[in-house]
Amino acid sequence: MWTRSLLKKNAWDNLKGYYWPALGVSVLAGVMGANGGGGGFSGGGGSYNNLTNSGSSSGSGSDIAPEVLIGIVIAAIVIFLVVMAFSLAWVVLLGGPTLCGRCKYFVTARNGDQNFSHLFDNFKNGNYSKTTKAMFYYYGEIWLWSLLFIIPGVIKTYEYALVPYLLAENPDLDIKRAKAISRQTMDGEKINYWVLQLSFIGWYLLGALACGIGTVFVQPYQFATDAEFYMCMRAKMLSFGYATEDELTGGFYNGMGGSNPTNPGSSSRYNEPDFSSNAYNVPNNAYQNPNDQYGGIMPGVDANQPETPHVDLNKYNNNNNDPNNPYNQ
Repeated sequence: MWTRSLLKKNAWDNLKGYYWPALGVSVLAGVMGANGGGGGFSGGGGSYNNLTNSGSSSGSGSDIAPEVLIGIVIAAIVIFLVVMAFSLAWVVLLGGPTLCGRCKYFVTARNGDQNFSHLFDNFKNGNYSKTTKAMFYYYGEIWLWSLLFIIPGVIKTYEYALVPYLLAENPDLDIKRAKAISRQTMDGEKINYWVLQLSFIGWYLLGALACGIGTVFVQPYQFATDAEFYMCMRAKMLSFGYATEDELTGGFYNGMGGSNPTNPGSSSRYNEPDFSSNAYNVPNNAYQNPNDQYGGIMPGVDANQPETPHVDLNKYNNNNNDPNNPYNQ
């Protein structure tokens, strides 16, 4: 079973080799709205501290006429809605694809490919419109659930935590299917993932002591740890048959499942690790990856703690008629 300490250790050890490029990716992705904050824009629109003095010479003292007050309220509401609409458009049109790109960068980086341009992969090759549409539904559903006293939205956020990674791997993946895969895989993992993220609070508090600027330097560490978590969840979804290898990759090498042992830069099909031993672990001799620093064991996994017996992926062939095949239902 994966542990927080092991995931963070793997992330820290990996990050030493590409920390500064990773910091650049983190900062740029944040500015582009990948953190869901509208690219750093905030509401406001001006100060109205002196409005109460605007009618002092009209013969009624400092009182504001009701129609003026109504006008001020309407103007404030309009400004607020415009800012919110702009922020939403920024997040959906720019932040969504950037979030997927950031996910791809940190996963491919831990697999040995630290190409900065992966941040923009979901903007290229016809992927932009597909990713934007999918992320619109992703953000929209979480936002709607958040209207129900916040907590349901938080639950959905963790339930769909893998969606940006899945869309980074395969932009052609239908958003409903991506959410279904994430929901199944995160079953039993949401609390653990929440605690994993909570474990960074100390680092962020330490970073906040430097006028808040220090928090920026913590982000690569957290994103690299999230990438390690995704690799474990990827192993789980394949092992339990929640998704197939071709479904995740689109049938082509993308650098997120591991490097191509024969030609890391190619776009041909490649071999995923063999998950035939049990749900999470990979046999030491199953997969020889030149960029594998973990000796064939999936990162964040304790090889001495076997999990539930794996599901035979052969029966999840799309062409068979097995009624238990989730892809035939």
